Amino acid sequence: MSEDGFRLLETRVGFSASERWRRRARVVMIGSLVGSLLCAVLGFALTSAFSWGMLVGLVVAGGAAIVAGNPSRRRGDSSPGSLSIEGETIVVRAEREGERSFQLSEVAEGWLEAPGRVVLRLQDGFDVAVDVPDDETGHRMLEAAGVAASARVMRVALASAASRVPWGEILGVTGMLFTTPLTVLFVAVLLASSFEGGPMNPIVLFAFVLLPSMGLFGLVAALFRFMRSREVVVGTDGVVFHGYFGPRFIPYTEIENVRRHSHGVLLGLRRNEKFLLPVRAAVLSSMPLTPPPRVARTAAAVLDENLVRREILFRRIEEARAARGQSSVVRLDLEKLDQRDKPFSVWLDEMRRLLAERGGYRESRIVPEDLAVVVEDPGAAPERRIGAAIALSQSNDEGTKRRIRIAVEACADLELRAALEEAAHGEIIQARVEKLRHRFRD
Repeated sequence: MSEDGFRLLETRVGFSASERWRRRARVVMIGSLVGSLLCAVLGFALTSAFSWGMLVGLVVAGGAAIVAGNPSRRRGDSSPGSLSIEGETIVVRAEREGERSFQLSEVAEGWLEAPGRVVLRLQDGFDVAVDVPDDETGHRMLEAAGVAASARVMRVALASAASRVPWGEILGVTGMLFTTPLTVLFVAVLLASSFEGGPMNPIVLFAFVLLPSMGLFGLVAALFRFMRSREVVVGTDGVVFHGYFGPRFIPYTEIENVRRHSHGVLLGLRRNEKFLLPVRAAVLSSMPLTPPPRVARTAAAVLDENLVRREILFRRIEEARAARGQSSVVRLDLEKLDQRDKPFSVWLDEMRRLLAERGGYRESRIVPEDLAVVVEDPGAAPERRIGAAIALSQSNDEGTKRRIRIAVEACADLELRAALEEAAHGEIIQARVEKLRHRFRD
């Protein structure tokens, strides 16, 4: 962030707590299922009066599941206001909502939602949407808030696995409606019968009560996962697609081109492979292959949410790819960070002592700024980024520590992120470094 901060006066500001409510809905859904199961067990074991609690719990859990699985980003009307960033504090004023302030550390994500609108998302899921006169101003706001493409990862909701299968959403809803109450009733009967008969043999308890119960609840969880929107994480090093069968990391080195698709964003990978990041259900009409219109300054524009989400994803991937490889590492001899044929313990000790080296004849001394740039550079080899992070773990400079923390948060590759986080504390698992070295070498 610049020393002068950032100020945007006479704009329009809108707020949304939709993401916050989705997070709360997930908690309510799980709690209601547990409560309905408990009421069902008590209803069979004690009195049928508890059956009403089971029905209420199932209804609440169903409603919460709908809210939790909805990827909508719809917001209310915006109102005249302003935004300013001074030091570590962001102050937002809106005519309708009043004044709100929060710290930069509370900002989790930020993006250009459409031409003329920037969104900042707090860690608790609260969104602040601000109209900007142009994209350049929007980028400066994101940089001042510390959530530019080079600083933080961004998560974008995608279409569910069910929406990509013919009749998948109908089958998923039908399965949830029948499977959830039947699972609760069946498990309740098993538990109640086991309580009535006194102590049960552990093998019998596991085989006839616990195992079927886990299987049924696993089926409910699989159906919910099938219906729930998926997610893509865009980092400085690549994108992670969280599909139904787990995450897939795609480094930018494998991405040759990025294009808008009628149902999402299409990644052109090496070996002529195509990978679609879907934001719209397959059964819905195609989206135009053009950016959404500019946001109206007089009111909150009503835009196709899927079209906006596609543009957010397309822009962020392009920005991250453009930012990659712009490292300013020119003075540092990067080979000093390589392990080569040294034993791992020797290399680790050398990295910890790197900042204490004086530098010989015609050899510049390594300073924390050089190492911080290496850690931040997504194009640098993982081994070198880890080595630089280990060396910086011996530094007491708060500014350097903050830069390393941001670089770790911006890493989409979970394995590399964990390694950098460990290295920033001066410790690293040898097997993790070996795995990353071989993976990126291949």
